[in-house]
Amino acid sequence: MSTPEINLLLANILFYSLNDVEPALNSIKKCLHQDPENKACKKEFRVLKAASKQLSQIPAFVDGEQWHQVINILINDGLLTQVKSAHSLLIKDSTLKSNSPSRLLSQLEEWACQSYANIKKSDLANQHCSAALDLNPESIPSLLAKSQILLNEESYDQAIQLLTKANDLTGGQNHQVRSQLDKANRLLRQSKKRDYYKILGVPRDADAKTIRKAYRDASKKYHPDKYRGELDADAVSRKMAEINSAYEVLSNEGNLLY
Repeated sequence: MSTPEINLLLANILFYSLNDVEPALNSIKKCLHQDPENKACKKEFRVLKAASKQLSQIPAFVDGEQWHQVINILINDGLLTQVKSAHSLLIKDSTLKSNSPSRLLSQLEEWACQSYANIKKSDLANQHCSAALDLNPESIPSLLAKSQILLNEESYDQAIQLLTKANDLTGGQNHQVRSQLDKANRLLRQSKKRDYYKILGVPRDADAKTIRKAYRDASKKYHPDKYRGELDADAVSRKMAEINSAYEVLSNEGNLLY
């Protein structure tokens, strides 16, 4: 038999464990219908209603890559902390088992992971990406975000491991995963070569236009007939040869056009 207590319990399970927002709200409404003065139901209705409104806003911000807006809801407004606390309490009072689904918390951690990775706050991104992958090891957005952090840190082997896993999980059909995996393999190959990027003074993800401009600038600066620095003629000649070699290698690597 349905009672206010059962509907309250069901609402919490649906919301915090299964991420079924509308059924959770319907369940709490049943609780209020059965006992309009039930303080626990009235309180939980306000909490779930407010949280559901916040949740409904996030997907559009994610799609629009408005990462600061996502962080504002999750962190500044306290939604992630609220959900984490409520989920822990449900486990503590044995409403949920420790291995019960945690789909809502998993989704929130995934969004936090993506958001911090995209605004290049690596420490916070790592924290939330690890939490997201602990909850859902097959989260493709989290694997992508974590791998990007590793690429930025030049941890190419670790990034390739994560991206290979993501590629296997998606059957090789996810364009973003394939593209990032190709990039990681290319950067790994480049890292094993002489640091030609450093010679030209450009980052490893520099495009053809940037590399070409850096080469022209360096060639002008160290041209034997134009150089006005402290290096002697032999040092300038070696420097110019180094610049030419760097551009030749990077041109072939990136198929640059002269």
